[in-house]
Amino acid sequence: MDFIAKIIKHIWGWFKKIPDASTERPPALDEITTLTKPIFSEYLDREVIVHLYLPPRFETTSKDYPVLFFHDGQDLEQMNFADQLKTAYQEEYLDFHIVAGIVAEDRLQEYGTGVIEDYAGRGNRSAQHNDFILKELLPILQRDYRAAEGDFKHSVAGFSLGGLAAVYLAWKHPAYFRCVGIFSGSLWWRSMPYDEQYPDANLIMHRLMDTSTKRSNLRLWFQAGTNDETSDRNQNGVIDAIDDTLFLIKILKNLGYTDEEVTYLEIPDGRHEPATWAVAMPDFLRWLGK
Repeated sequence: MDFIAKIIKHIWGWFKKIPDASTERPPALDEITTLTKPIFSEYLDREVIVHLYLPPRFETTSKDYPVLFFHDGQDLEQMNFADQLKTAYQEEYLDFHIVAGIVAEDRLQEYGTGVIEDYAGRGNRSAQHNDFILKELLPILQRDYRAAEGDFKHSVAGFSLGGLAAVYLAWKHPAYFRCVGIFSGSLWWRSMPYDEQYPDANLIMHRLMDTSTKRSNLRLWFQAGTNDETSDRNQNGVIDAIDDTLFLIKILKNLGYTDEEVTYLEIPDGRHEPATWAVAMPDFLRWLGK
């Protein structure tokens, strides 16, 4: 009897070690494929480096995918972006995307507000940069990587001046985009030099939106950090990075945007750097997947 009891006890212990199928985590997804693609742009007259993040099992499917364009794509590696993206897929709060991280070269000229240059002549190649994205890069991704076709399929985001470029691109060409993410956006971009009498005047993106109409299919996500900068040009106790962001959100609300369509994330002690943007990234990816 003792021998039989030991056998039964051993078998029971073995069964207890088998994981419950109802609680076991699903198997890990295949690795995200990353590759670097140089693309010669006729509009910019230079080779543009694009870092691509292809979704899991890309090679074994025939599906098409929305594209998430990132300005300042060279910063993504510092944020462990591939791991963040993989987590978003595994936890199923983001559908599969093709991510295109566009490497900046002359940011002060190629990023900006299209044909509207700032008072110092910066952003004078922004229109050509936007043509590169919409007329060269996107068609290549559609032809070679099954990027989705049709209106309101894609999203665009960026860091700092890249955030300004992202929101301008989406606002100017709303048929292409459903979402835009602005990380510490350089929303101070202005058409006239700073005037102490009118510290908040001549902000290009603010004026552009204020004299425009709501883009009904576009959602916007903004992030700022409390230590993005120290400047407070209107002396209201709020740093300009936050002030300019909240001012733009107020304009959007006046255009009819709701809290569901416009999101703001403020990071205490957040700085104007990739380490802070990495902290914000999961929030952005989760919002993008809604």
